[in-house]
Amino acid sequence: MTGKKEAQDVPKSKGKLTKAKAKVDKPIGRPTKYSPALAEEICDTVASHPNGLAKLCSEREHWPAPANIFVWLRKYPEFREQYARAKVDQVDASINLMQEMMDEPHKYFDEFGNVRIDVSMLRVKYDAIKWQASKLQPKQYGEQAKDEGKTDTILQESLDHKHRLDEKNKKDF
Repeated sequence: MTGKKEAQDVPKSKGKLTKAKAKVDKPIGRPTKYSPALAEEICDTVASHPNGLAKLCSEREHWPAPANIFVWLRKYPEFREQYARAKVDQVDASINLMQEMMDEPHKYFDEFGNVRIDVSMLRVKYDAIKWQASKLQPKQYGEQAKDEGKTDTILQESLDHKHRLDEKNKKDF
C-alpha cells in the first residue's frame, strides 16, 4: 500500500506541466523527407526527362508524392528556384523526344497483318509537345514573328483610320 500512497501524494499538476512542456519541445506532424540532396536529385531528373512529376515520383520509391513536392515548392524558396530552372530545361528534353518520335513513327498492324504508320497519333503528340514548348519557353519556341507582324498591321490600320477621320472631320475656319 505504500506504493499507492506515494503515487497519490504526487500532485497531478506537475505531471501535466511536464507533458505540456514535452509537447512544446517536439515539432508537430510527420518529419519531412526534404533535404538539399533530394531536392537536387528531383530537379536534375525533372530537367532531363520529358515525363511529368507524377510518373517520375511513381518510378522512384524514395521520392515523396507529387503533392508533397508542391508543398516543398511553397515552403523552400531555393528549391522553387531550382525546380523552375529544371522545368525550363525539361522543354529541351521534350523537344528531343519529339525528334525521336519523328524518326520512329508509331506502327501498328492492320486487320490483314500489314504494318501501318499511325500518322494522326504522331501528329497529335508532336502538336502537344510543340504547344508545351511554346508555353514554357516562348522566347525560344514561341511564335514571336507572327505576333510582331500582327501588331504592325493593327497599328497601321489604326493610323489609317485616324487619318480618314481627321480628313472627314476637318473644318475650315
